[in-house]
Amino acid sequence: MSSTVQDIIANADQTQIVGSALAFLAIPVAYYYLSCSKRSRPPRQRRLSFTSVGLGIGSFPPESNVKEPIINVAVYFDDDPPTADAVAELVVRPLLAYTRLSEVPDLTNRTTRPSRHGGVRPLDLVRELTIKGDDTLTNKTIVEHCQDTLGAGRDDLPWWEVLIISNAGPGSSAAVIRIHHVIGDGLALVAAFEKFLTDVNGASIQSPISFKSSASGVGGGNGKTKKTKGILSTIWSLLEATGHVLTLGATKYDDDTVFSKMNHAKMKHSGKREAVIFPTVPLDFIKKLKTAAKVSVNDLLMTAVSEAIHNYCLAQEDPLLAERGSSIQCRALLPVGFPRSAEGLNSPVTAMRNIWCMVSCDLGVGHVDIEDRLRHVHSKTQEMKEKPRAYMQLKVQNNFGPYVPTSVGQKTVFDTFSRHSLVLTNVPGPSVVCMFAGKPAKSVQLFFDNLLTQVDLLSYAGQVYGNMIFDADQLPDSNIFGRLYAGALVELANRLSIAVPPEVQKAATA
Repeated sequence: MSSTVQDIIANADQTQIVGSALAFLAIPVAYYYLSCSKRSRPPRQRRLSFTSVGLGIGSFPPESNVKEPIINVAVYFDDDPPTADAVAELVVRPLLAYTRLSEVPDLTNRTTRPSRHGGVRPLDLVRELTIKGDDTLTNKTIVEHCQDTLGAGRDDLPWWEVLIISNAGPGSSAAVIRIHHVIGDGLALVAAFEKFLTDVNGASIQSPISFKSSASGVGGGNGKTKKTKGILSTIWSLLEATGHVLTLGATKYDDDTVFSKMNHAKMKHSGKREAVIFPTVPLDFIKKLKTAAKVSVNDLLMTAVSEAIHNYCLAQEDPLLAERGSSIQCRALLPVGFPRSAEGLNSPVTAMRNIWCMVSCDLGVGHVDIEDRLRHVHSKTQEMKEKPRAYMQLKVQNNFGPYVPTSVGQKTVFDTFSRHSLVLTNVPGPSVVCMFAGKPAKSVQLFFDNLLTQVDLLSYAGQVYGNMIFDADQLPDSNIFGRLYAGALVELANRLSIAVPPEVQKAATA
């Protein structure tokens, strides 16, 4: 690649990039129109998508030392956790009805097959350990086991398990559902978990997610634009989106603030991870802020994270923050899940799928005023809703990715991640207290160990839970993030004249 082209990619906006590459980018646009014009036909035997195979093989180059992509859903209990037998019968057995949860991935043939022994006993997928300490030890133990392998060399059992952590001390016990991402994405898992969750009266749980919309709350466009815009506007929109997708891994690296200072070109997972647990925040409080600000819940939470990063940089006396101000580039990758039919989600063969991709969003970390920050975040998420970037990202990775050598695909993923500062996700959970294997779940957390710092937010029973997993050597004084996150919400509430719950006010000053 010539230096001129490199300069264009590094410094030009996406419209300029698209304008210089129209002929090449017309290929996926043509594919889009051809795919939309196909008549419906009987579904063929499902195979693992390119996305699923990539997650199974490993999305990053081996030298980056990234562990397996494992989704860890931690369920906490006030007293003793459920027994292994209860978990096996009431949680594992219902999930084994799904093909991908009862069989072993065969990545070479892009399918699944029965385990080597021909069958799986539910207890085979339950593991137990005992600790003694406070809640800090419980969470530390969970994070340590986030990296336990589920896939590498394992052909006798499906690639998932339930880890029961019994705490003999004053801290909470927990059950952690650990599922390799090759099996499915968040939308698929939410639908599956509904098969064994009930409320305290035994009634089924109504899904908090509309499966006809994006799971992330960001949207991202579905590739379909209004007819009133005309065919030329539609083509241009798709071209711009494809240009964005194809050049994202060659854009400018995020600025080296104290939050995201790293050797971008040679990023490597250290194997040492820590987590900060964010203060629990009432969902009703977040919704009041959302209504007053006329934005989405996702916008509010992203703004709180951005404000926390900004104030962390201030606390660390970051010279770049003082020098660059609002022009600082600090972007998050946001997972976007795509809609699927109720019929597909209820089928044990088709329910587990990976129909998602990452979209890039600048968080406006450099802004001084929190209302400016909120407006910035809202404008970026609106842009993602209006433009079909996520749609084209999914089409490119699933339809052109299979023809690219594995090493090239892994390098592309690495190049995209290494240019960003964090991954941020927000998932809505059940609105009421749920029974897990006969025990009421008092709280939940979603943990995901990634190459980048990862922030996971999850609502459950009227509360918003969250955490940040990061390289233990990267962020000094990381314990202040929880206070800064709560402080951002208090600041927004003060600006919007919304009463602050006492527990949030206390967390902001702790």
